[in-house]
This record gives sequence, structure tokens and C-alpha cells, in this order.
Amino acid sequence: MVVRNSTKKVEEALVVRHRQEPEPLAEGELGGSVTMSRALAQSAHGLTLNEARVMMLATRCIDPRKSPYAYAKDGYVKVRVTADEFAQMAEMAGEEGRTPTAAYEGLKAACDKLFDRRATWREGKKIIKLAWVWKATYHEGEGWAEVCFSPDMTPHLFMLGSKFVRYRLEMARGLRSTYSVNLLRLLMTQKDTGFLAITLDDFKHAMEVPISYQYKDIKRRVLSVAIKELAEKADLLIQFQELKKGRSVQSLRFTFIQSPQQSLPLQL
Repeated sequence: MVVRNSTKKVEEALVVRHRQEPEPLAEGELGGSVTMSRALAQSAHGLTLNEARVMMLATRCIDPRKSPYAYAKDGYVKVRVTADEFAQMAEMAGEEGRTPTAAYEGLKAACDKLFDRRATWREGKKIIKLAWVWKATYHEGEGWAEVCFSPDMTPHLFMLGSKFVRYRLEMARGLRSTYSVNLLRLLMTQKDTGFLAITLDDFKHAMEVPISYQYKDIKRRVLSVAIKELAEKADLLIQFQELKKGRSVQSLRFTFIQSPQQSLPLQL
């Protein structure tokens, strides 16, 4: 437990603030980048929308090229996420100069469940599950949370060299659908090419589509929603093509650009 005033110096030593190199920001823009390994980016994150917001805010505090021991002697990295940052991420409007009450509630609710959340991916016949955090502490009355990354998660967040997925946090600001957050992350694994080919099974896994959904449901409730929102909020213009075997859709092929000045015909 961190005591706010009497242990301020200790708190500052333990809790990592925004350590990434500063980026030029437009007025009102949320700075920093989300970074992770390719395997983690392609996994099912198992997070609610508010939990995903907290973890994106947490990952922007670290430099993926560094060792976790650069941040903490024991390698257990702790980062701080504030209710004000959460409000910016969710585009919550409050009274001038005040953080909206919903931001405090959303941050607290996310911390309550983060300990139980797991990222899941497949390697051949193996199903791998990793805990996101080993501790998440919400500081009641102070408006901030301390998020402690799980030791099993750190290889997917630290010392990644040049092999990591990175995108500006601003691109995810204000997203209202977890499908939009998930599709953004998937597309950013191929942001250098603007092209992503993925089997329908892998797409359903990474997007965490309900098992009961048929392809027509995926097209209407997942693809249509995410593509529309990413165009509006992230200036990400997406086109996709269905690859079929007979009448059955087997794979999806996405092409995408980020430009507010151009448009692509969308197959919806």
C-alpha cells in the first residue's frame, strides 16, 4: 500500500510514468504509444472495453526496448494510470476543470477484474494463457491506479528489439466497441504494408467473437461496427475481401490506410 504524502519519493521510484520518447501532439491529443509483441497483438486479450483502456494506458508508460529491470530492481514493473487519463481515453466529458465521476468508477471497476484476466493464443496444439497483471490497486479518493505487470507478461512488453507492434494511443481514443479495439490491434501488426490476410478461425479468436455467431453475424455485428468506428475515430479506412471455399468463407484479406483525405470502398 502506498501512502501518498509521507512516501512520495518512494512512490515516484516505484511507479513508472510516461517514459517513451515524446511525440509531436496536436492540440488535445493523447500522447504515447501502445506496444507489445506480435504474439500478444494476435492473441485474444480477454478484456472488457474499460480494462483494455487501462492496459493501453499502462503500456504507453514503458519503453519496449528496455529491460524491466531498468524500471524496477526486482523486475516487477509498476505503472500509474490516472482517472484523468482514463477520461481522456474514453472521451468522457465532465465539468470544466473536473474529472468526470464515471472515469473514477470505470478505472476502479477495471482494476477490480484485471487480476483475473488472461490473454490467450495458440502455438500449434498448445493453448497458452498469460495473466496480464499480478496486482492492480485502485487508490480510493486519490483518482489513480497502480498496475503491476505479470512476470509472465513482461517478455511480451520488454526487450522486444525491433520486433514489436506499435501504434499511437490516440488512434484508440474514444472507441466504444471492443471489436474496434481488437481490429485496430490486429491491423497494426501489418501497418508497414497496409495488408493483412487472416483465416476466419484466427480472426474469430483474436476478435473474441461469440461461438454462436455465424459469418453473417460477424459481418454485421463485428466487421461493420469496427470498420465504421475506426474510420470515424482513427481515420483508418479499411477494405476487406472474403476468400471462399465453395460457399464458405475461409479467410479475410484486409487493406487499410490512415488518411482523413481519402476513402476506400468498403464491403459491408
